[in-house]
Amino acid sequence: MDDARSRRFNVLFRLLKLFIKKWYLLLVSVISVIAYANIVSLSPLIIRYTIDLGISVNDIGTTIKYSLILIGITALGALAWFVTRYSTALLSQGLVHELRVKAFNSILNQSLDFFDRVPAGQLISRITNDTDRLARTLSWQVRNIVNLSFTAGLSLYYMFTMNFELSLIVLAAMTLMAILNIKYATSIRPIYDRIRNQLGVLASIATSNLNGIRTVKALTLESFEKLKFMRENELFNNLNLMAAKIRALYGNAPHLILGITMALIIYFGGISVSSGYLSIGELTAFITYLSILMWPMRALGFTISAFQRALAAAQRIFEIIDSKPTIHNSPAAKKLNDIKGEIIFDNVVFHYVEGKPVLKGVSFKVRPGEKVLILGPPGSGKSTILKLLMRFYDPVEGRILIDGHDIRELDIKSLRDQVALVPQEPFIFSSTIKENIAIGNPNARFEDIVRATKIANIHDFIESLPDGYDTVVGERGLTLSGGQRQRIAIARALLKNPKIILLDDPVSNLDVETEKNLIRDLKPILKDKTAIIVSQRVSLARLADRIIVLDQGEIVEEGTHEELISRKGLYYTLYMISMKGLSYEHADIKYEYVK
Repeated sequence: MDDARSRRFNVLFRLLKLFIKKWYLLLVSVISVIAYANIVSLSPLIIRYTIDLGISVNDIGTTIKYSLILIGITALGALAWFVTRYSTALLSQGLVHELRVKAFNSILNQSLDFFDRVPAGQLISRITNDTDRLARTLSWQVRNIVNLSFTAGLSLYYMFTMNFELSLIVLAAMTLMAILNIKYATSIRPIYDRIRNQLGVLASIATSNLNGIRTVKALTLESFEKLKFMRENELFNNLNLMAAKIRALYGNAPHLILGITMALIIYFGGISVSSGYLSIGELTAFITYLSILMWPMRALGFTISAFQRALAAAQRIFEIIDSKPTIHNSPAAKKLNDIKGEIIFDNVVFHYVEGKPVLKGVSFKVRPGEKVLILGPPGSGKSTILKLLMRFYDPVEGRILIDGHDIRELDIKSLRDQVALVPQEPFIFSSTIKENIAIGNPNARFEDIVRATKIANIHDFIESLPDGYDTVVGERGLTLSGGQRQRIAIARALLKNPKIILLDDPVSNLDVETEKNLIRDLKPILKDKTAIIVSQRVSLARLADRIIVLDQGEIVEEGTHEELISRKGLYYTLYMISMKGLSYEHADIKYEYVK
């Protein structure tokens, strides 16, 4: 068995296990669909008896009796079909609900390297489009497969009891239809797989553009992004046209085969009626059975195709569910409580891409309550230090200690409860300001929220809003200024009452005046807390007891502002750049220093 077939078998087995968990709904569904198939297969027999025993001999009473029986079994069929549809909907929606929750939970539990590899659009497609595809197939197509199988089997049985030769014609037609349907399913499946993957590509492009719409507009990338989307959408369109061509090609074959079969049945059946071997009622019933078989024979290929697409969708969902985070608790993970706040980086080496180290043997110590500014040009590895300290990633070599504990041996939740990170671009959710601040501590009292906002110096602004703390901010906080988003993020961090605060370039997106005010307000906020601030802005040196200068993943300087100025190394160069009012990227300054 090749890998692809083995994976499909494994997916089918796992789906069956989930079905069996809700065996009572499965049992009701199977019983009701079998009952419906039996009732449908009885209708032609009733028609036969109505014609032969009632209409043909002009017996009105018998005709009325069988007509009433036909109405009764039609009503029973409708009831059985209602139970079938409702029970299969309960079964499939419950199963898919469980898978969707598991997939979403798995996504939230993943390490950051997972999101480096898998685009957000692909993930959204899997937990929405793929689960929807699976739900519709399990609710509709699985029910159809069972119904069509029993209906076809019962219809053939009754047809053979009436006329063996005519039944052989129908059986031959069904065999030919089955061969064509299998050919259709094997031809269409790889195209459908490509269509689903391409849909994820389109979703990814759309998501990244919506999330980065300000950057797109600021850099006038509209034409470029439109062209990129148009190319991918054209590929998506071409794949759908290929699928449509195959559907059209194989979709017409059943009509031709059924038309020929019907003509043969009428011709040979008419001869049998003339010869007295077949009654008019039996021929009518036979033609009715053939009409009943038309839908199963036509739908088989589409059902197989839909089922294959559902298996492919389920496989993608299971891939998400089965993904294991690279960052996880060790079996003997310890809780981190009542810490002093000492931080040690011991010869830490790290890379995102193998062979391209971001940190090269970085070692430093931060004393409890000390404020350290890590400064350096873009790409020097500053923000990576904070990501490692939050244990978003693990070092390739070396270790990171908090109060003497290797953070890989600590419970991740307890670590992140003690360490608060204020990112460079804080994410503000589309909800109220109060909910945004309390999102890391949903049980926080309102007075605690207010105290945190007062410390972060954002309380007066919030109170000035029409709805105060209940003001709903736009998605990603677009209705707030950069400084306001930073202060809300700081208040969010303070609500955790952390011993260690990490600030990732908190003034990078602020104007000069807002930057000065934020630096002024950060001094009392960081009092009695261990703080690591990373930036390429020398202005933040006013907050620091000590400055560490990084370049190309290595510590090149360390000391106070005065000490580093006197050495005239990289820090001095960065300082001179800032004095000229330039950013590092726009400064045409050469520097030399001794590592």
